[in-house]
Amino acid sequence: MVFYFKNFTPEKDNLIIGLMSGTSCDGLDVALISVKEDRGKTDFRFLKGSSYPYSKKQRNYLKTLPLAENSSAYSISQTNFYLAQIWAEMVNDFLRKNELTPSEITLIASHGHTLWHQSKPNVVIDRNVISTLQIGDPSVLAKLTGIPVIGDFRVGDMALGGQGAPLIPYFDLVFFSRFKKNILAINLGGIANFTFIPADGDLNKVIGFDTGPANMLLDQAMMDLFGKPFDKDGEMANKGRLSNVLLRYLLEIDSYVNMPMPKSTGREYYGQAFYSKIKKFCEQKKISPADIIHTLSFYTVMAIQTNYSNFIAPAHGMPDMIVVSGGGASNRFLMEQLKIQFNGIPVRNSQEMGINSEFKEAIGFAILGWGTLLGKPTNVPKVTGAQKATVLGKICPP
Repeated sequence: MVFYFKNFTPEKDNLIIGLMSGTSCDGLDVALISVKEDRGKTDFRFLKGSSYPYSKKQRNYLKTLPLAENSSAYSISQTNFYLAQIWAEMVNDFLRKNELTPSEITLIASHGHTLWHQSKPNVVIDRNVISTLQIGDPSVLAKLTGIPVIGDFRVGDMALGGQGAPLIPYFDLVFFSRFKKNILAINLGGIANFTFIPADGDLNKVIGFDTGPANMLLDQAMMDLFGKPFDKDGEMANKGRLSNVLLRYLLEIDSYVNMPMPKSTGREYYGQAFYSKIKKFCEQKKISPADIIHTLSFYTVMAIQTNYSNFIAPAHGMPDMIVVSGGGASNRFLMEQLKIQFNGIPVRNSQEMGINSEFKEAIGFAILGWGTLLGKPTNVPKVTGAQKATVLGKICPP
């Protein structure tokens, strides 16, 4: 294996690129870190990051591909290669702009693009099966960049009975344990998820899971109601008012939020079909577009607070601080709601703590790739429900 990683020296700085294409389908985040092992601990620095947006045509295609009427072996196979090809072009552009060569990069760690995530068992032929599928083939990416790629991180955890998500809690522990505070690290991407990191840094006390919808639902509503891809700075949410009628309806139709952990979710639950129910209800009740955005935004934070109160607060009390990353960290309405619904606990953008909020997940998967290279287990069984800790990912030579 070391043959493929010619620049790999654990105790010296290694350059790793992390790639993240999230459930919002807005583009590819590329993050470059320098990482090494220092007396048994992972030490890293974020160096550069770039976001490569998908075109409107690409976004719409990726959002509708999981729908049954659009999915076929042909379309999935083609898109698996297509994404790897355009990502390779993006990575090569990133290298050129930063005056780097493939030989200087130890590895690329690619999350892939989640097409389907089935964490609840369903019968296939004669047995119950859970599964996940991330497309954007890592072997194609490795061949087209000339850099070893580690991908398909979620599969190994699910093979051992885990949810396969979230996987970022390992990274959260690596980074946030240095502050020696009880921290709730929230990521507001397409789906909202959080990690509770205890002040003593005990891995056995780390808790994390997906809490419910975030930008996936908000972005669908913004595009449908206002023709805009997202609610910039939470401006539309601030113009609206809370619709108690819609809030009660959301609580009625959303069975995920109160599910016990471990749990994870995605577009297969909060996608187009879920939004269509909301749209039909709002049309019947004549709820204004601004009030819809306000209420969906309020509900995003309410789901986070409900999950914390139900599953973490009884054993650990309230956190010392909340740290937010992901696209939603730029939404002022969501950030203010977190302060309100968590009774004034300090809420910070992860940027203030030294982690670029836009690239946190890409950085996180770069660290997971580093763990794979070292042979370190990087899932957290208490979080995912896996039978044991395990090394994640598939290694693809260039």
